[in-house]
Amino acid sequence: MTRRPPRVSVLLPCYNGAAYLEEAVRSILLQTFADFELIVVDDGSTDATADILARMGRRDPRLRVVRQPNGGIVAALNTAIAHARGEYIARMDADDVSFPERFAFQVAWLDAHPATVLVGGYAVGDPRPTPASVRTTGGATRAPIWWFSPTRRRLDAPLIMMRATTLKAIGGYREGYRHAEDYDLFIRAGTLGRIDNPPVDVLFYRRHEGRSRSPTWKSRSGRRFAPKSTRSGGRASHPRHCP
Repeated sequence: MTRRPPRVSVLLPCYNGAAYLEEAVRSILLQTFADFELIVVDDGSTDATADILARMGRRDPRLRVVRQPNGGIVAALNTAIAHARGEYIARMDADDVSFPERFAFQVAWLDAHPATVLVGGYAVGDPRPTPASVRTTGGATRAPIWWFSPTRRRLDAPLIMMRATTLKAIGGYREGYRHAEDYDLFIRAGTLGRIDNPPVDVLFYRRHEGRSRSPTWKSRSGRRFAPKSTRSGGRASHPRHCP
């Protein structure tokens, strides 16, 4: 008997991510919306990544592990896409934490907004957000193409969810845009429909020395900055939070 495909496929590329991987994977497996598959592509890791994934996979069959020689994040993401079966595609990184209601919120949003091809939310600099926590800039409900200029980081790759039909229509991620593959994806997706970024906390974005890219954060004063560690600043009116 063929199993029904899950509604959501989660793409998690990983290379030597053992330090935070277990916490990241656990935050997905503990989502209140449970109809998903988590596809982790181990991109040639040489640390304890494989052992962690093997142990966690024995406990939860929704975790699917694909191993390949190291080829970089774009190759790993496209491998995950090739294995994805869901109606919606979510992204996750090996060092972040998704809040428990993230998928429930994003699935409901896409279900309710058929013209939307991709939905985001806020990344937060604290694992337990408060009104004073700093958050990624953004909050617009509909994003035009110019919203993704190099000086405006409004969405962060590890917190998006998009329609699989859109991702396949634009051909996935492109090697020619390595280190900017997320911007390139957002711009191409935006030609096919709306990109919504509701003011809802969906992910704890972890700052650490090994992280290659930083989101832009916004404090109550409106000043944008990329902190090297968790800082407090707040917003005039704090967004809703997926607890």
